[in-house]
Amino acid sequence: MAPNSFVVSDPAFANALTQLRDRSLRPAAVRSVVAELTSILAKDAVTPAAPGEKIAVVIILRSGLAMMDSFVDALPEDTDMVIYHLGLFRERQTLQPIEYYNKLPQKDPRIKHAYVLDPLVATGGTAGASISILKDWGIDQITFLCLLASQVGLESAANVWPESTRFVVGKVDPELDDKGYVKPGVGDIGDRLFGTALS
Repeated sequence: MAPNSFVVSDPAFANALTQLRDRSLRPAAVRSVVAELTSILAKDAVTPAAPGEKIAVVIILRSGLAMMDSFVDALPEDTDMVIYHLGLFRERQTLQPIEYYNKLPQKDPRIKHAYVLDPLVATGGTAGASISILKDWGIDQITFLCLLASQVGLESAANVWPESTRFVVGKVDPELDDKGYVKPGVGDIGDRLFGTALS
């Protein structure tokens, strides 16, 4: 595993992830479990901000929305922060990331550190693209939180900007299937969160 990657060891995370792997869960239950997993992950991800520093929380649309509230709740109450959204999706045939939403303003010089929230890292393409976008924006440090990653996807994304990016990961699954999903994984987390799977 890449040296800038950290996998949590909390038994409560493993128990909740087992629940998330149950493909019969309804969307409300999926959202609840994702929120619980995010709270556990945040304990190992959040670091104290420097005096006068402003933190950026960057949500990868759409699945990262399910992590937002529980992550923000885990920050110290006096944290000066701003929430931004990046729209990235993976093209189904090529598996390449496509950016469809980016309203990052001119960066506030007080913002040095960004926390990026995305439940899954599969091929690593979307994670890598978000890191490149934030690097170009002028961020100094990124902490990327994901609940589940594939081994190959994590290695790929962790090597995009290794000196300034730390991955905090709940679990690493060994491989990808032929459609680029984490295997055994949790299925298409976006569809499961929002009930949009094709029947």
